[in-house]
Amino acid sequence: MSASTSARSPDQRSDHLAQRLRAGGYKATKPRKAILSVFELPGEHLGADEILDRVAKIAPDVNRATVYRSLEVFRNIGIISETDLGGGIREYEIIEQSRHHHLVCHRCRTIIDLDDELVMPLKAAILERYGFAPSIDHLAVFGLCAACSRR
Repeated sequence: MSASTSARSPDQRSDHLAQRLRAGGYKATKPRKAILSVFELPGEHLGADEILDRVAKIAPDVNRATVYRSLEVFRNIGIISETDLGGGIREYEIIEQSRHHHLVCHRCRTIIDLDDELVMPLKAAILERYGFAPSIDHLAVFGLCAACSRR
């Protein structure tokens, strides 16, 4: 994530996300803005239940269906990513300027950020070999971290 993105105030961040929503052809409604506002920390991963709990505290009239529909819209236009980081639970994260990915340890559940630049050759190889242009917004690679693999 760029320094300019993480240095934004909550109001600036909210305005920026609302602009991205409008650029995707959607209205920046109060429920959508409330849902986006619950992603408080850059790089924060939230499950749907945690999003629902947080939204209920600031906008109790926003229901479960609205949250799920909004998350789908946000994912489809590239405002958030949806990833299973293990355990079968979908987690959502705001996509800021730079994409990133994760290495997830099966044993200790450590999550390590993986730079997008390492995924770029994979995207190019898939395009070259299969003629398929992948959209890899948030990749999770599972295995053993350095500490666990030494055990």
